[in-house]
Amino acid sequence: MRILNIIQCTELGGMEQASLRLMQCLQDRGHEIKVISLNPLGALKEHLDKSGIEAVGMEYRGALGWRSLPTLYRILRGERADALMMTGSNLLAMLTLGGIARGRRLLAMHFHHSVRPDWQWKLFYGLAKRRFDAISYPSDFVRLEAETIVPSVKSITRTIRNPLAVPEKASAEDKAAARRRYGLPPQAKIIGNAGWLIDRKRFDVFLRTAAVVAVKRPDVRFAIAGSGPENEKLQALAQELGIADRIHWLGWIADMRDFYLSLDVLLFNSDWDAFGNTPVEAMTYGIPVVASVMHGGLGEVITDRRYGYLIAEHDPERLGSAIVETIDQPDAGNAENGRFRAVTLSDPARIAIEVEKILQGQIAELSVPEPTRILSS
Repeated sequence: MRILNIIQCTELGGMEQASLRLMQCLQDRGHEIKVISLNPLGALKEHLDKSGIEAVGMEYRGALGWRSLPTLYRILRGERADALMMTGSNLLAMLTLGGIARGRRLLAMHFHHSVRPDWQWKLFYGLAKRRFDAISYPSDFVRLEAETIVPSVKSITRTIRNPLAVPEKASAEDKAAARRRYGLPPQAKIIGNAGWLIDRKRFDVFLRTAAVVAVKRPDVRFAIAGSGPENEKLQALAQELGIADRIHWLGWIADMRDFYLSLDVLLFNSDWDAFGNTPVEAMTYGIPVVASVMHGGLGEVITDRRYGYLIAEHDPERLGSAIVETIDQPDAGNAENGRFRAVTLSDPARIAIEVEKILQGQIAELSVPEPTRILSS
């Protein structure tokens, strides 16, 4: 099939990276992909080029992009497509689809619904039901949000996890080299997190938990990968908490492999997350996860202590105690259990087959094989 993927933008956020992995999986199954970005091509373009995925960007002009509609309409009229995906929500872009790939359309939603009032979502899903044959979500949490706001959408909704590559288990030498790359002390215990430094990602909770751990474990250091508008405020908080000299600010990292290999524990905190790619990716590397998420789908992966530590309140004392316990008992088993759990739920081959069936118009005939098991090594 020739598949068009209309996406809001092509930066390196979680939505864009999840979409890239899905497109690569579909490519591996013999399909041709083209990306149409509603904004000028961003940092994802380099990865699209490496994968041989054609991409075209456009200017996003006017409120909600309404002045860009003629350009998008013209682009789509010149395309031949057997199937169509739209990644992310764009009400006006749906109006331009016309008859292209009718009966083989998937809307892939990646965000929680608290960002807009319910009346806007009702308008959006009212149109989406008439334009798409299926709507996917990376977690039951965010799918159920949509079904609560617009119950009638349930007939075409489906939970389809974000596909994740399965990294090879790293050696001690690999881990040491990863730490050298970022200037992290080789013998210290490293607690880290990565993401946009924005309010809802609660890096302030990370720092307050770090302060708790620092009192109990002088051998621990902390690493934060990412950037964003909260950067200066967070660095000031680290100074206030007296832990500034124990925090390594690594900035934005395009390839996260060495970052994950550097960690002993990933500490993740968030008010709202559709799924939470960072902790699940860490789990695929065999990194234990300690997390607090007030609203999100991570609990569908970390269902109990076999797979990690997850609470629904931002409690630095409880989180700090869990981190110290995890460091002191590195062979407790939840790292390997977590790795198997994350890889099973995010198996690329299984997810690609499920999406392929939707794009072939065979939604009622979905028959998905068991997820690929990883062998112990």
